[in-house]
Amino acid sequence: MPIDVEAVRRQTRGVLSVTHLNNAGSSLAPSPVVDTVVGHLRREEEVGGYEAAEEAADRLEGVYSSVARLIGAGPSEIALAESGSRAWAMAVYSFPFVPRTRLLIGRTEYAGNVIALRQLARRNDLQIVVLDDDPHGQVDVEHLQRELDRGNVAMLALTHVPMANGLVNPAAEVGRRCRAAGVMFVLDACQSVGQMPLDVQALGCDVLAGTGRKFLRGPRGTAFLYVRASVLERLEPAMLDGHSAVPTGAAGFEVRGDARRFESWESGAAGRLGLGRAVDYALALGLDAVQERVAGLAEQLRSELAAVPAVIVHDRGITRCGIVTFSVKGSDARNIKTRLADHRINVSVAPLPSAQADSAPAGRRQGEDLVVRASVHYYNTETEIQRLVGFLQGTS
Repeated sequence: MPIDVEAVRRQTRGVLSVTHLNNAGSSLAPSPVVDTVVGHLRREEEVGGYEAAEEAADRLEGVYSSVARLIGAGPSEIALAESGSRAWAMAVYSFPFVPRTRLLIGRTEYAGNVIALRQLARRNDLQIVVLDDDPHGQVDVEHLQRELDRGNVAMLALTHVPMANGLVNPAAEVGRRCRAAGVMFVLDACQSVGQMPLDVQALGCDVLAGTGRKFLRGPRGTAFLYVRASVLERLEPAMLDGHSAVPTGAAGFEVRGDARRFESWESGAAGRLGLGRAVDYALALGLDAVQERVAGLAEQLRSELAAVPAVIVHDRGITRCGIVTFSVKGSDARNIKTRLADHRINVSVAPLPSAQADSAPAGRRQGEDLVVRASVHYYNTETEIQRLVGFLQGTS
């Protein structure tokens, strides 16, 4: 069923005060999510944190089932975390790397992931290979296949939706080739989860990390990690505590048998309940319907931006999503963002969508190659898009 836009806007208090086109940064949360978080905090205020968590034990356990249903996994394959980057790192840092093996990454891999992989490469004497883009700007699966055929590959790390060029990488095809080669496939889905259907079986990934605050419309400080059951025993977390393992004998310990081995004892119950409510909210709307509306709004925005003479749209890809990146001739991206904010239109800035995995060319000034990033969601309207475009027409 199509999304009832007016109904979801009535549950989104922020639309009364701002035109929010920064959903790739952090969405406006719907009132049921906010009410869930605040309600639990109030209960902690009334009876105490441990006591409130005990009362909510069944609901907290249900969060794992909700996240599992969202991505086609089993609840035992899900861990909860405080950020997508932390979830991703907990799995990647636990991998038993063999020296002088190779790591494959996409050219538009998230910068934080690249830093972590470079540290791991330095520690473990690994070689990082940056895969080419194809003519559409996506990861080149033929280059991937050549590298897989060469062998000695420990892992492939890929960002499903890069932060700044609107495309969706062909993750399912990447997964198929990695599975055939027996190579661990780690997928960063922080920008894709919540704006499109995801199925880890179809994607073929062994690890997937997602965040709550972006297109899932959950609270900040919430995220999740999926680890395929068949690879779980290969990954011993870099840090353990009394939640992720138990002592055995005089000097031994046993790590948990499920994905919660990547968690620690202390966590924010209110945020986790909010994440679960956000997942249930998205599932009730239907991710196919969400994707249809988000993609339609984004294509409308790209089309209207392209008609403004001073605007350059930078998006590429065969399949595109709700992230739209552009620049305005003669204007700094940060200045455009600030001026839009003065008119209560929220956007963000991001690096140019090119060679993010490579070192910046010598002489490039920090922030020199930024673009404006407008990211739509299903609660946005055609009128809000026209408001943004109208402002840019007035600055041309």
